[in-house]
Amino acid sequence: MTDGRADRFDLVVIGAGSAGSTAAGEAVARGAKVALIERWKVGGTCLNVGCDPTKTLVRSAEIRHLVRHAARFGTEVPAARTDWPAVVRRVERVVNTIRGGDGDANIRASGIVLRKGHARFRSPHEIVVTGVNGEGDALLHADRVIIATGAANVTPPIAGLAEAGFITNVEAIALPELPRSLAVIGAGVVGVEFAQLFARFGVEVTLFASRDRILPAEDDELTPLLQAVLEHEGVRVETGVRVRRLVSRQGPDGRRKLVVGERAGTAVEARVDEVLVATGRRPVVAGLDLEAAGVAYGPNGIPVDDTLRTNAPHIWAAGDVTGTYPYTHVADYQARIAEFNAMSGRPPRRADYRVVPRVIFTDPELARVGLTEHEARNAGYDVKSATVPMRNLARALTAGETDGAVKLVADQATGELLGGHVLAARGGELLAEVALAMRLRLPASAIADTIHAYPTLSEAVFWAAYELAEPNDPALGAAPGVSAPYGDVPDGM
Repeated sequence: MTDGRADRFDLVVIGAGSAGSTAAGEAVARGAKVALIERWKVGGTCLNVGCDPTKTLVRSAEIRHLVRHAARFGTEVPAARTDWPAVVRRVERVVNTIRGGDGDANIRASGIVLRKGHARFRSPHEIVVTGVNGEGDALLHADRVIIATGAANVTPPIAGLAEAGFITNVEAIALPELPRSLAVIGAGVVGVEFAQLFARFGVEVTLFASRDRILPAEDDELTPLLQAVLEHEGVRVETGVRVRRLVSRQGPDGRRKLVVGERAGTAVEARVDEVLVATGRRPVVAGLDLEAAGVAYGPNGIPVDDTLRTNAPHIWAAGDVTGTYPYTHVADYQARIAEFNAMSGRPPRRADYRVVPRVIFTDPELARVGLTEHEARNAGYDVKSATVPMRNLARALTAGETDGAVKLVADQATGELLGGHVLAARGGELLAEVALAMRLRLPASAIADTIHAYPTLSEAVFWAAYELAEPNDPALGAAPGVSAPYGDVPDGM
C-alpha cells in the first residue's frame, strides 16, 4: 500500500464468519478473484465462541447430569466428578475438528486471498486493510463488496459492572476453573443455555430476567415449562428484575460480587463469585467508514432489500450485520443469495423469511418455527392450536425424557400451519417436518395423514396435528386434557 496502488478484486468480503466465508467460497468456486478480510478468527462467533463450543459444553453438562441421575435407570454410579480442564480441552478439539485445522490456511488453500486486519472504506470501491498479527497494510479495489461483519456483545449500563468485572460467552467457554457461584444477567437464548449448563456442572446459578418470564420472544405456554425444569435443577430464576449495580467485596472466602437488582421497588440480590452478562448483541458497523462508501446504516445494522443489496448498488450485506435473524443458518442462507446476486449476472434471488426454524439448546431443547399463538392472533388469523405433553408418549416414558410438549398453531379456516413449537429432548430434530409443511403451505392434516413410527418422540408432532385435523375424533389418546393410554409418569421417572 506504500505506493498507493490497490490490488483489484472481483469481490471483497468483509468478515470471515458464517456469512462471509460462505460468500467468499461460493464466489471463488465461480471463478472470481476474491479477497476475504477478517480481523479476528476465521469462522467468526459461531465456530469460535458461540454455537459450536457452547453446544459442546451443553453435551458435557448433559453427560454429567445423566451420570448423577443414573440411579433412576437402575444403574448406580458412585460419583460424578467433573474434570473442567478436560472439558475445555474437548471443546477445543471439537472446534478444531469442525474448523478442519488451520482455518486461515484452509481459506488460502481454496484460492481466496485472506487479509487479516481491520477494514474500512476509503471510497465506494476502495477498502483499506490495517494489518494485524504481523500482516502489512493493504489497499484493495473491489468491483463488488459483501459486508458480513456480524454482531458483538452489548455491555449494559449497570453501575459498577466494569469495576467489579464480568465475563461473556467468549470467556465462559474457556474459564480456567469453574466458579462456585454465578449470576447470569439476561434470560435470552445465551443466558438460559449457560445458566443450565453451569448448574449441571455443580455451579450455584442465579438467572436474572428483566421481563416477567424467561425467553419472552418464545411461546408463552412452553417457556414456563422450561423455567420449571431449570428451577428443578437448582437454578434460581429471578424474573421481572432490573439489575442496577454490582459491587465487588473482599470476604473471608475471597473476593465476591454483589449483584443488586430491583423488582417493583424491592431489592433482589445475589452474592456470587462470577457474573456472566448475556444481554444481547448489536451489529458491528463501527469503524468501517461506511459513509465513504455511501452505505446507509443505523443502530440495528445495515438495511438491505430482499436481494440483500444495500442502498449502494455494488454492495450487499449478509448475516447478523443486517439486523434480521441472528442465526448461523440464516447467515449462510443470506450469504448464498448475496453472492449469487452480486456475482452471477443472472436475475436476482430473493430472501424469504416466512419459515425460519431455530433452536435453543437447553435440555429439553426449545425449538420454534413460524408464529406463536399470540403473534398469529395479532396478525389477524382465526387461530386454533393443539398442545401434546411429552409425558403422554411411550418413547418419552421409555427414555425417561418426559419434560416438555409440542404445540402447533394453525389457521382455523384453512388448517394451514402457522407455527410449530417444541419443548422436548432433541426438540430441534422434531421441527423439520413442521418447517417443511409450512414451507409448502400444507394443512395440519398433511402431517396427521402421514404414518409416524412407533415409539418415537415425533409422535407428539403427529398427535398435535391429528387434534387440529380431527378435533372430534374420540380415538385420540394424547390430546390435551385427555389421559394418555400409558398413564401419568411418576416423579423422578
